Amino acid sequence: MPILLVLAVLLADGGFVFELGLATPDSELGRVVGLSVGPVLLVAAGASVVVSALRRRIGRGRSLRAAVRTGDRCLLVARWLLLLNYLFTVLVIDALGAARELAGGWILIGELLVMLPPILGLLWLWWIWYPIERRLHETALLHRLDRGLPVHLPPGRWPYVLTQLRLHILLMLVPMLLILGLSQVLEGFLETDGREINLWAELGTGFVAISVLGASPLIARWLLGLRRLPDGSIRIDLESICARHGVRVRDIMLWRTGGTMINAAVMGLVRHLRYVVLTDGLIEQLPRRQVQAVMAHEVGHVRHRHMIWLLVCLLSTLVLGQWSLELLVDLAPEVFREPAGPGAVLQLVVVLAVIFLLFGWMSRRFERQADTFAVQHLVAESECPDRIDSESVLAMVGALDSIALLQAIDPRRRSWRHGSIAWRTEYLQSLIGRPVDGLAIDRTMVLIRVACGIIVAIGILQLIMEAIS
Repeated sequence: MPILLVLAVLLADGGFVFELGLATPDSELGRVVGLSVGPVLLVAAGASVVVSALRRRIGRGRSLRAAVRTGDRCLLVARWLLLLNYLFTVLVIDALGAARELAGGWILIGELLVMLPPILGLLWLWWIWYPIERRLHETALLHRLDRGLPVHLPPGRWPYVLTQLRLHILLMLVPMLLILGLSQVLEGFLETDGREINLWAELGTGFVAISVLGASPLIARWLLGLRRLPDGSIRIDLESICARHGVRVRDIMLWRTGGTMINAAVMGLVRHLRYVVLTDGLIEQLPRRQVQAVMAHEVGHVRHRHMIWLLVCLLSTLVLGQWSLELLVDLAPEVFREPAGPGAVLQLVVVLAVIFLLFGWMSRRFERQADTFAVQHLVAESECPDRIDSESVLAMVGALDSIALLQAIDPRRRSWRHGSIAWRTEYLQSLIGRPVDGLAIDRTMVLIRVACGIIVAIGILQLIMEAIS
């Protein structure tokens, strides 16, 4: 969601606003506000009705898992409707232009105004979902009591909503808005006689983006309230995994979520600003061997430089999207060169489809390689380090299954970037008995990196040539 919120603003800034006759110079602000807010209210009302019906079904003793599955689908549809309405307001009725006119010359205020309706819509979806989330937490308490695990009271509604906001929106949106705002300031300095110095502006924006991305772990540390993982056996295990694979991190951090989240992540492109983050729920509720597997998974992301290559892959999809548009214009110039009509809408569909399909597919392969790395790490400590054994695979599979069980996640639920837990565990089980080295996923990742690197290099060369000419 944060990526698409900012992407729409960038497209509008680049003049990619559909001239379908809905946005005219004399458009009233009230009309823009109505089209921005009205559909959000309808989506919020519809989602509220569905979630209320699900709560009544649960109260009558119906299956909690079935209700959660239905609710997940409902909220997924609601989120996409909020996003589509946002794209419509920004790219069709030019809500960004109206918001900037209202905000005057203040940087980022117009952008924040147009993003406010979908973000408020998301807050409402989390707000109405909280009673079911609380019921899931209470159900998970029984599993924890049976296993002798620590028990935490469920968070209140506001803490739950704010946690979702920080994790799913602000964690990515804040750095991206910083890049956008600083690039606007830079472009203002580089205007001479009304003509923008494109090459220097592009280079400056790239430098700003790299600087903000480098500092993003500090932003995340502040947003999530991370604290240093206390000394103890867990920290010794995790530090030894990092040392074994030559991965340097600034620190290993603990995210206190009251036991409501079981997750881990690695943040930072350079070792001086790189953190490994584990939630309290992960450390408290998973066996030691599974915690080591999850940690090895995160170290695998660093060892294979996934963060840098994910950025390269994202840029390559943007370049491919641009090439796709150019190809469409060459094939049917009478349709796609018109600023109005179905060709303009199809251009946006093509760009989003290329980014969504290709980047999602590549991102899931990154996760698969990290899963494989975790298994390879565990195998290296076994009696037969040359072949993948079932014990090492079951440790990683067990960690994924535990996360699904303790957080009431449907293993078949698909994730755009990570894939479903069932998909990941099926792959891991297929590795049993294979040689540790020379696995297919490693060869696939080499091809992805080479292809994306070539595409980005050609795209940068084209940009420089266009700026010079």
